[in-house]
Amino acid sequence: MSVTSGLFERWAEENNNIIRKWKKYEIQFQSLQNTRKCCNEELLKLHLKVQGVPALTEQLQLEITISFNTLIFSLGYSTSNETTCHLTNTLVRALEAVGTQEPTSDLVTLWQVVVPTFRGTEYEPWIHKLLLVQWALWLSEGQFEKILHLLVLINHKKQSTLSMDLLAETRNLAISIQEDTLLSSVAVQDLKNILHLTTFISHGVEQMKKEKYSEALLAFQEAITLPSPRALLAHVYTLIGLSFAKLHQPQSALQSYRKALEADFNCQKALYQSSLVYRSLGNSNAEIEAVRLLHSASLLHAERDSSGTSALLVSPDMLLGSEQMTFICQIPSPLHILHTLGQRCVLNDRNSEGAEYYLDLLAYLQSDSKEHIPTKDGLLFPRLPVVYLEAAFALLKAQRFWDAIAICDEVIAMTVDLIPEMLVIKIPMEASSELSALALEPDDPGEKLECVLWSGAAYLLQGQAYLQLNDTKEALTSFTRAINHLVKVHIKQKEMDSVETGDMDLNVVVLKALKAKVLAVRAVCFAERSQLKEALRDFQLSLQVLPGCKNTGMWLVEILWRLDRKEEATVIWRQIHNSAQSPTTLNLPLYLQTWQEDAICFDKSNLIKKMEEFIQSSVTEQ
Repeated sequence: MSVTSGLFERWAEENNNIIRKWKKYEIQFQSLQNTRKCCNEELLKLHLKVQGVPALTEQLQLEITISFNTLIFSLGYSTSNETTCHLTNTLVRALEAVGTQEPTSDLVTLWQVVVPTFRGTEYEPWIHKLLLVQWALWLSEGQFEKILHLLVLINHKKQSTLSMDLLAETRNLAISIQEDTLLSSVAVQDLKNILHLTTFISHGVEQMKKEKYSEALLAFQEAITLPSPRALLAHVYTLIGLSFAKLHQPQSALQSYRKALEADFNCQKALYQSSLVYRSLGNSNAEIEAVRLLHSASLLHAERDSSGTSALLVSPDMLLGSEQMTFICQIPSPLHILHTLGQRCVLNDRNSEGAEYYLDLLAYLQSDSKEHIPTKDGLLFPRLPVVYLEAAFALLKAQRFWDAIAICDEVIAMTVDLIPEMLVIKIPMEASSELSALALEPDDPGEKLECVLWSGAAYLLQGQAYLQLNDTKEALTSFTRAINHLVKVHIKQKEMDSVETGDMDLNVVVLKALKAKVLAVRAVCFAERSQLKEALRDFQLSLQVLPGCKNTGMWLVEILWRLDRKEEATVIWRQIHNSAQSPTTLNLPLYLQTWQEDAICFDKSNLIKKMEEFIQSSVTEQ
């Protein structure tokens, strides 16, 4: 007996030495990953020694403590199955020590025997330690129903009083806590607290996924009343804000996001969600400022990523699981953020800022950075030519015309070898008037169509830049090259198949809008050069391609007037003023969104005066 007692004492001291070593490095924050791995390996060896002798009640507390420490350290290294196997073996040996047969290796059934067997005994606090490990495992796997039954079992309520409410059972959980001379890797109370907190958060996230936002809000609001690390508290406030946003309470959402930032100024999701709320409220300046702060925070976060790793053996990330942490923390990549920043500035006429952000974006894309276009954050990043065209458009609006021309040259160089001599696109006959779903040829000409559109848009933007520089000759050359590319695409109608349905294809819409715009701006060029017949032709063609542009119609009246075709001008004038049709709203890329305005706008006051006087005189003569 003395030999066995001495063996137990050596194992106890070995356990304590391992934990002391971890605590020392944990406090100093030195070589944590190597130390943790080393402690894990030493505990596994010790665990095997202890389980190499028959299970006895006098060694039960020691064995459970060593098992608890081993399990806690293995959470970050072993698979879920390996940890579950270690836990099962420990529970079985605990039952063997007190002479109780194991019912099954199924953990749910096993716990139904273990908990009543040790309830009220001196070993109950140590069994509860293992129960916390089981809770952690099931929580990380999202096994909420199993957790609920486990907590109900601990609370040992009568069946008639069971609430079967996970949050209620978690809130009312009574765990026996007893510390002794054996050192534990994690304080039991601390582990219980973090499990309590993350269970509330995890439950709330699951309710959000089910679109039960009111239930989620209740869980999150209770979570913030519990002790929590500042970073996690910020995430909970962010989730509260997201719940309010989904419940159409934007001001409450913004208040929650502010609290998140007060808890942790680097909470990027709070900034991102704030920008979305501001956008929904139409507060562009606040939206842009939130995205700007988000961009700065993302750069700082990237710099800190190479720093030390968390010392927590049981972290919120581990308990919530990767899927839930992705839901809680996911934000756009720095590349997406920079693109959004540039785009929102341009759309809100902050053109100089927008141009600078786009230039930063292009510099990043052209750099040797290992992080290229992200594909894992659930957001679509535009194709590279589109980004270049948006940048050229931003520079054009910022009146940096030569920079815009240079960037357009890069787009043209990207696409020049991919432009086909002719491209036939077939669309269903019954839907052609609505620019219906694109039916691609067997050789899939979609990519070639994209290249035609990109090169056409690049030449259009170049021509507009030259027009602003009063170089109408170069402008005409660019517009003509754009048209020469666009006319290579032929849209043909075909019989509608019963299976051919779908949404409007954006590329066909863009093709028509782009062709109409290029013809209109080339007509303006001809008018500037007093080539009125050519201007008339292009304005008429523009309206044939895409009717309804009021500015193009007014230009057509102006050209007819200059050609002394006043009666025809009057007819079109009356058509424009009598038309009740509102301008067609098209979902176009950023660089074409002002296609109905900008370069084809002109001072209509003189034309209006001339037409009104002519019509009045015609009425008087009659």
